[in-house]
Amino acid sequence: MMNDFKEFLELPGTPQEQEWLKEQLETLSVRESYALAAVSMGYPPEKAADAIKSILSLPDCTLHPAGSYEDLGKYSQKGAASLPEDVLPYVDFDHIGQEFEDEHPGLFIGGYYVEYPKKAAEPAYSGKNAFLPEDSDWSVKLKLASPAVPEGVWLRLPGYDGKMAEDADEVVLALDELRVKSLEDCTLLEARCILPEAGDLTKQYSSITDLVRDGDNLGYVLAEQGQGKAHWLDKFAAALEYEDCRTLKFALDIAQNLHCYEWVPRDGVKEFAANNLRTYHVPEELIRSGNIDLDAYAEDLLESSGYMEAGSETGYLTRNGKEFVRDFTAPAQQDVLKAVPMLEKMSSQAAPEDAAAARAAIAEALAGRGECGLRQLQAAMESEDCASLEEAVEIADRLDSYEFVEIGSFREKAEKELLEKGLDKKVIDRCVDFTAYAALTHEFESIYTSGSTGLYVHGNEAMSPPEQGMTMQ
Repeated sequence: MMNDFKEFLELPGTPQEQEWLKEQLETLSVRESYALAAVSMGYPPEKAADAIKSILSLPDCTLHPAGSYEDLGKYSQKGAASLPEDVLPYVDFDHIGQEFEDEHPGLFIGGYYVEYPKKAAEPAYSGKNAFLPEDSDWSVKLKLASPAVPEGVWLRLPGYDGKMAEDADEVVLALDELRVKSLEDCTLLEARCILPEAGDLTKQYSSITDLVRDGDNLGYVLAEQGQGKAHWLDKFAAALEYEDCRTLKFALDIAQNLHCYEWVPRDGVKEFAANNLRTYHVPEELIRSGNIDLDAYAEDLLESSGYMEAGSETGYLTRNGKEFVRDFTAPAQQDVLKAVPMLEKMSSQAAPEDAAAARAAIAEALAGRGECGLRQLQAAMESEDCASLEEAVEIADRLDSYEFVEIGSFREKAEKELLEKGLDKKVIDRCVDFTAYAALTHEFESIYTSGSTGLYVHGNEAMSPPEQGMTMQ
């Protein structure tokens, strides 16, 4: 069934249009191939701009599993299965299928009926000197192969039909084309993610099913964009950069923990500075008078508050100390050496057998600690200035010897207590060293602030000397 549509590249058009078509056709999925075959047969393109419009219409096509009018009639009559068996021979499903076609124009392709888009929407591309649209409504593209089809076919995520990942038309059609029963019967040849920060997906998953599920999850996360929250995409991109994200699972965790970050958009820096001045009861008239250089003040304030400027220059971001919940990178679900940037860097410089031994030892040490285990390990490693996998294993083994305090909740509680004792908020903001106050109230001789995890750390035992460190077999 698969068609490479090379004839599209022979259509008259600009070099830019030809290049756009070449890129799209290179990773055309099986489902998209079915839909494009139907659309191009129903509306044959005469120039490159027509072919571009056809490709842009593919998300609005609906595929029905029916290879004939009779099948289509049965499929369209959802209640047919409840009819008495002795009635079925008298039902003209063929005619019902034709009536369905009249109401929902389309074309039979292979074992499917491809229904054309219901409404002729405004064309996303008008040709001539118009900008070519960016291909951005996907999350992950996978090239899968099988013994029957070693050259492989493409799978595009998320699915267009809203079904669970494994049941989506994209997956079902790909498996049919590959002549296999499950994703685990396939070989992953190539993987692409719309997020460069997700890293090399081919090295992150031992199960293609898990990769498809995570790719599908990312697709819906990007589509929802925090249910329409302002600046969501800019904040997400900045958080990926801030955390030095290198895996898809970590990107998914970051997406659902964006409340753990404070974001100041570039066009909001003056208001950020103004709001800070208001906490010191600076008169509104003075703030708005123009006599305070809010831009310069904001720049210093952002730097002193630990904000990072996004590489895209869209704004500034920092962690706020709220608990970061790891649903995707919890130790039981994730390679621990890839879940923490420090561990990933150390493992890349270690011998494979040493990395494997460390992976097993750390996973065993963190077992039963739930979602907080990796977070506490990262904070403890930072506090010890951990420089090797051997040290990381030792820290994981004695994680109970450390005490951890949530920075965000401690500051909130401490500020409330100090206000109740009569201290002015301006005095608290200017004069109170919350790190020292945390050490004092918890009777810690020393304390470390882990900004990346939002935890204060106190170690009750000293690290073993290097020569006494754990040796991995």
